[in-house]
Amino acid sequence: MKTGSGATQLLLFDRPSGNVQALFDDPAFASNKNAPVHRWVPWIAGFSREFVRSAIEQYLQKKGTVLDPFAGVGTTLVEAVLAGHNVIGFEINPYAAFACRTKLTAYRLKVHVVEEGIKRFRQFYEDAMRGSYTPQSVPPPGFKTRSAFYSQKVLQKVLTVQDFIASQKENELPDVFRLAFASTMVTYSNYSYEPSLTRRSVVGRDDIEDFPVGEVIISKLWEMAHDIQWVSEQLNGSERTPQVFNESFFESWRKLPASSIDLLLTSPPYLNNYHYNRNTRPHLYWLGLVQGTSDLKRLEEQNFGKFW
Repeated sequence: MKTGSGATQLLLFDRPSGNVQALFDDPAFASNKNAPVHRWVPWIAGFSREFVRSAIEQYLQKKGTVLDPFAGVGTTLVEAVLAGHNVIGFEINPYAAFACRTKLTAYRLKVHVVEEGIKRFRQFYEDAMRGSYTPQSVPPPGFKTRSAFYSQKVLQKVLTVQDFIASQKENELPDVFRLAFASTMVTYSNYSYEPSLTRRSVVGRDDIEDFPVGEVIISKLWEMAHDIQWVSEQLNGSERTPQVFNESFFESWRKLPASSIDLLLTSPPYLNNYHYNRNTRPHLYWLGLVQGTSDLKRLEEQNFGKFW
């Protein structure tokens, strides 16, 4: 570890040659926020894609299988797939596992299918906003907050979005729309990350009375469509069969055949007191991944951190 000028650099020592290579000087891993596919999902615990890429290049010169036992939203697995490898990941948080799996499989969609889906959504949403549309979707009944998570105006728009997503049937396309919603849903809520999820009013911010929900989701979808096309070009027709288990690696590692892993690369869990359940609770409920507090009990027991 080398520090200087207010920045921190992680150095990789090439033992045979004695060379030292600076992998990154971005301790917050902000570059991930602008990188294709990685930018789909904001995640508090960053993990440098540059570090992952460098480690893969150094330690896995031929095609193999990369394991991340604590996969998060898939930084390791995405980079390994782009480098031409098979991947296996374990992740206990259902939302993170869903995001990871969607990022790894969405490239199978033809980009024109995604683009046509975005256009259909835009038309559906704009028609609903111009008329007196009554959404059929309802908020998840088990999701309770101290104050309204969405204002009435925003909630009407969110439920309209849910109606459209529920009508989509094409393979991975509904998951792309669900992830576009989930990755933006806190932005137009009365909550924010400071860095832990809390009410906007608690940190001196005004509640959100209204917001261009559809426009924000459409912008995210076009970003995702661009990246899907990019990944397809990178893979050049080759097929990948990523495996992402929404399970604890400590309990399920025996699923892996002996000598089946060529490289294990991860950002392991650590006692950062970051409450992952609390901070992904809106996503878990609104995506239908949990129904009530009892569903969270086992996940709560598996997490290291509790409160910020």
